[in-house]
Amino acid sequence: MESILASLGQHLFVIFGLMACAAAAVMIFSKSAIHSVLAFLTAMLCVAACYLCQQAEFLGVAQLLVYAGGIVVLFLFVVMLVELSKFREKGLFQAQAKVALPLVVAFVGVFSWFFRQALFGAPSKEALTLPPEISGGLDVAANNAQAVSRGLFSGWLLPFEILSVILLVALVGAIVLAKSERA
Repeated sequence: MESILASLGQHLFVIFGLMACAAAAVMIFSKSAIHSVLAFLTAMLCVAACYLCQQAEFLGVAQLLVYAGGIVVLFLFVVMLVELSKFREKGLFQAQAKVALPLVVAFVGVFSWFFRQALFGAPSKEALTLPPEISGGLDVAANNAQAVSRGLFSGWLLPFEILSVILLVALVGAIVLAKSERA
């Protein structure tokens, strides 16, 4: 029974991974900004499902809360507040496909190599390791969320806070852009 569930989880991981790639392609090639944001939301939900298939519950829930919840709402506000029709009239985004196509081809090539290594490469002996002074006797395999939070808030607190400030600056910048457009 356990092998059937492991096989099902592996198959679901591949299915959700392919759906995430398809949603990312729709996001890139969509003409409408709203459709791009909705495709981004779909891609983030599929990535969260991939995390859940790999039994990384903390990362799956964090993916849902941070990206599918916060970032997508931020993008929707930016798209709704900033009038993109004015930029289309000026022709600012017309040469975008010439640059994007080679980058997408390179990204797909690199991503497919990593994807092949992740599926068919040698499995890791340990899922997550923490230094003994941080782990404090915590069983990392059984307490996934606690191990990630200890690692994040002990060794990676400064980059985590810098990222939150960058997101705040992006939000304020979007509001300033939208306000100057309407004035």
